[in-house]
Amino acid sequence: MQIRNFVKESYIDYPGKISSVVFSPGCDYACPAGHCKHLLEKGINIDNKVFFDYLDSRKGWIEGVVLCGGEPTLQIGLEDFVRKIKKMGFPVKLDTKGSNPSVLANLQKENLIDYVAMDVKGPDYLYPQIIGKDYIDFRDEVEKGMVLATQFPNYEFRTTIVPVKRDNNEFSFMTVKEVVDTAKWIVERTGRNHHLYKLQPFVVPKDGGKLVDSTLEEFPETPKKLLEEMKKETIKYLPNCKIRGED
Repeated sequence: MQIRNFVKESYIDYPGKISSVVFSPGCDYACPAGHCKHLLEKGINIDNKVFFDYLDSRKGWIEGVVLCGGEPTLQIGLEDFVRKIKKMGFPVKLDTKGSNPSVLANLQKENLIDYVAMDVKGPDYLYPQIIGKDYIDFRDEVEKGMVLATQFPNYEFRTTIVPVKRDNNEFSFMTVKEVVDTAKWIVERTGRNHHLYKLQPFVVPKDGGKLVDSTLEEFPETPKKLLEEMKKETIKYLPNCKIRGED
């Protein structure tokens, strides 16, 4: 299991828990608005022992571990890594795009993951623009991932309201209709509408990090008013829709 970086303490990444957040390199997408440019490039990884020594030293304070990336389900040794965390007594949250359903199925079968947060990037017809790749290679996997996500003890779906490159090669935020279509897609594929669904604003990294498409580093944050309009319409299809940060 490769670790490119880890955040020692987070109060926002695992709902209701103080967590350590592990970032693994590598991704099967190339989202222009993604914050993981450094995870797509070659770099120096952190020894697993450094992470586990820290975790052991913070028992009684750290309440859970979040695995994100990149895409953690691409990692060789993921299952063994999670088993070790669980053996130490920590619940584990997985942030994933759902693009590797066979891995999700193994994790679910072995009861290794306590919480799954699946990124649904947008409506299916916008996936090529949002992920920076031909979506035909991912559609079946994403739809299988949606169904599998609902089988974990706790889960959520979420969509970041990113700028999307349009036919005129200009970027603009996803529209209310496009987010509603995303919600409809989730309901259609899962057959249910009670899922927790979070809308997240697009933000430019404030810690010196780089976006995959550097031209978006001058783009503004998703307007709060737009998020509120999206929530108002989306709750008609997914009643448990929230803007990230809401109680």
